Amino acid sequence: MTSLIDGPVGSRLLRFVLPILAGNILQQLYNSVDAMIIGRFEGENALGALGVSQPIISVVLALVIGLGIGEEILLGQYIGRGDKKGVKQVFDTLFTAVMILSIVVAVCGYFATPLLLEIIHTQPAQMEDAAGYLRIIFLGIPGIAGYNTMSGAIRASGNSKAPLVVLLICTVINVVLDLWTVWGLGMGVEGAAIATVVAQMISFFLCMAYVNRYYPIIRYDVRNLDLSAKMLSRGAHCAIPASIQQCAVSVGLLLLQVVVNDLGASAVTAYTIGSRIDSFASAPIINIGQALGIFTSQNLGAGKPERVKEAKRHCLLWAFCVGGILLVLLWGFGDEMARFFGAEGETVIMAKQYVQVLSLGYFIAGYFTVVEGLIRGTGNTLVPMVNTIGGYWLIRLPAAMLLSGPLGYFGVWLSVPVGWLFEFAATLWYYHSNRFQQSLSVWTGGEEVAYE
Repeated sequence: MTSLIDGPVGSRLLRFVLPILAGNILQQLYNSVDAMIIGRFEGENALGALGVSQPIISVVLALVIGLGIGEEILLGQYIGRGDKKGVKQVFDTLFTAVMILSIVVAVCGYFATPLLLEIIHTQPAQMEDAAGYLRIIFLGIPGIAGYNTMSGAIRASGNSKAPLVVLLICTVINVVLDLWTVWGLGMGVEGAAIATVVAQMISFFLCMAYVNRYYPIIRYDVRNLDLSAKMLSRGAHCAIPASIQQCAVSVGLLLLQVVVNDLGASAVTAYTIGSRIDSFASAPIINIGQALGIFTSQNLGAGKPERVKEAKRHCLLWAFCVGGILLVLLWGFGDEMARFFGAEGETVIMAKQYVQVLSLGYFIAGYFTVVEGLIRGTGNTLVPMVNTIGGYWLIRLPAAMLLSGPLGYFGVWLSVPVGWLFEFAATLWYYHSNRFQQSLSVWTGGEEVAYE
């Protein structure tokens, strides 16, 4: 196990963040490579079919990966305490639960694909491609969930480099398979789905092999599992709000997709391309918050809250710097980025406007993403869940529906930072409240620790 509880906070945290960031960017390449290759070789309708499928996939993965989030938090806390038996029980129990759940979701999702696509008003021209792509992705859910959970366990141990190496290998495999199946064999969107699933499965098996060889404390052997109802309950306590939060985001994006779908095929394609660009652009901020959560769980488990306070300052500075860089890049090169994904004509303008609007909100998104990471690291996943649901469901979706009337697609674009403003305000209020300070007394033995 690699400890995050010793050494200079800034340099130790940065060395931990950078591989996570690189890994997230590579993870985004799985879907984005699909989008680029499909857009160039199959046309805009096929590209739109991928975009229609993505929110459904996100909802499903949120359900499955939620337990994995609980696993990361609990593993970090038990590693910080030096409790080897607790670490083994957490991993065996929650990883087994994730795999069982993922198999159930894969089977149900495969047969429910046509109904799901009809519910979100999929355009007729995109229905066949979307159904073919989505069914194959559903069959690969166990591999995708297994990889995310296994790599999360490795990161919770303080090692963020090994998952990056595995992902780098499998990203190359994904690109090669994409070109072979889509361009070489002419399999279209189904070929892209097969390439993604195969690459994710390889990632899963490589991560499992790495864990079983180098981390004997959490070696996964179905013949020697240390399952615990108590750990399942604790994992569920952390995971259910986190899962609901991710589902709220994903369902919110799904309903936003419904609003966009009614605006025509060009708007659907522009939204798909803009979302791909946003997934890359926002990755550094998301990963900084994720790393702070793991850092917080280990250091609070070890009784070192002052290190968390210092880490939070570093993370906010990094997130704001990223926001400034993105503002310049997306306003200066948004149209070139859209064309890179295969957009043409008015679709380029629509996609460029989408990412430019988002860039204006990355500063406030950086704040609440980092602070929510810290809050989640304390074991409190309920508050981030409530804030996210409020931002997406109470603000963003109503704003999108109201603004799309007079402003069309641009009204939908504006609704995104409007929702972020709510989440920023709610996070800021809770973080400086007495309730949060009192919750920290669990970790500090009643001693007050100011987390300004």
